[in-house]
Amino acid sequence: MNLSVTITIQLILLRANLSWSWGYKYNVQIVQFDTLEPENELLVDFRNLRVVGRERSLNGTVHILEDMDGENFQLSVDFRNDPNNNGRWRAVLYNVPIMNICRAMKLYIGTYAKSTLRQGEITNLPFDGKSCPLPKGTYYVRNLLMNTETWPEIIPAGGVELNYRFYKHGKPVGGASCRAVIERKLM
Repeated sequence: MNLSVTITIQLILLRANLSWSWGYKYNVQIVQFDTLEPENELLVDFRNLRVVGRERSLNGTVHILEDMDGENFQLSVDFRNDPNNNGRWRAVLYNVPIMNICRAMKLYIGTYAKSTLRQGEITNLPFDGKSCPLPKGTYYVRNLLMNTETWPEIIPAGGVELNYRFYKHGKPVGGASCRAVIERKLM
């Protein structure tokens, strides 16, 4: 990993720890969840996930159609922000570049999403930052709401779109797009 990426990751982790001690809190509501279709082969299928209910929780199943190891599979995440919720989306500078899926899960999902993806309670998805390869299978997601305890202070308020893309040998094999409205409050 090059030096600038390493420094950026360390700064984000430091700000996450500092913001927790400063007492910021995020309120998040999922407003839309869509599947990102691959160019050819679908190996990570999010088509059965839906936003439901008054609380706007995510529910359904995810299908991983092939064991996903770090040699053959990659993950990227890009963010867009609409600070005024008026449809004027813009790219956000901090993204997860295409990287080895095991490393990406450990660095990002294992750090920021572990409080949301609680194993055995909310999901049995192996997106915990520890499991690699990610085993082939059908996984449930039940009443998933965004838990922001581990989020860094630099997350912008307003509309946010997160696009998760999975790759095999650099070619897209599935993904998901999640739009949410975020309010940041001082505790």
